[in-house]
Amino acid sequence: MEAQQQFIRLGLDEALDIHDDHHYHDEELPNYEASTAPAYDDGDHVGPYKTFHLRRYDRRIQMLVAYGPSTNSAFRITTNTFRLFSKKPEMEVLYTGEGRMRTLAAISFDDDGPLPWRPRAHFNHTDSEGLAERFDMESRNFADWAFTIRDKVYEWRLGMWPISLELSEKDSTLVIARFTYSDRGTLAVRGGEVGELVVYRDGLTMQRDGIGKVVCSLMVALKQLQKLGRHYHNDDATRSRTNSMVRGPRSEHRASSAGFSVV
Repeated sequence: MEAQQQFIRLGLDEALDIHDDHHYHDEELPNYEASTAPAYDDGDHVGPYKTFHLRRYDRRIQMLVAYGPSTNSAFRITTNTFRLFSKKPEMEVLYTGEGRMRTLAAISFDDDGPLPWRPRAHFNHTDSEGLAERFDMESRNFADWAFTIRDKVYEWRLGMWPISLELSEKDSTLVIARFTYSDRGTLAVRGGEVGELVVYRDGLTMQRDGIGKVVCSLMVALKQLQKLGRHYHNDDATRSRTNSMVRGPRSEHRASSAGFSVV
């Protein structure tokens, strides 16, 4: 019995002997190589946010149709003719998206503005919650149009190479949206393409109904140039000069009499 107890104690002593080298375990973590973090891709911020094609179906109706991930949205622009005794606005904009259509804005030109006289217009915009707000626009040089949203002044600026309308904040060269004329431009008929609108991510375009305000202001600039008889267009080679896939500074060249037709 005594021998058996000595054997048990001997086994316990060996099991609990932390001073014995062959019972010592290295607790250092195994060596490994840290994985490299993936490179940051800012393509989503410098590339287009939305892209639309403006097509003319007849003398009164134009459609600004999205393609790509946002193909379910479109803007219908109707021009009201024979307005001499009519109270209808010059243009009306409808928006189709999220499975429904709603009235977005009414656009009118203001010929009775204060002196000094210059082209003026406004659009009454109705947001998705039914709240209406008026935005005034003016063109001091008969080509570029300025308007204010939330204390920020924006400008549609006419440029060339290729001939386009570029939206930026005043005193900024960073393009928020760019409309590039097609090979037929505003002379397009029967479903022909008038041009392409590329919208980039910005504080304006990312807010609710921000793109709708961009579209309404663009239609003012396009219509005024048509009233002046400036039907701009670009050939394929000229359009390829601008890479619309990357957001960049606005054009340093100003559009002139070259590149448009008078009818």
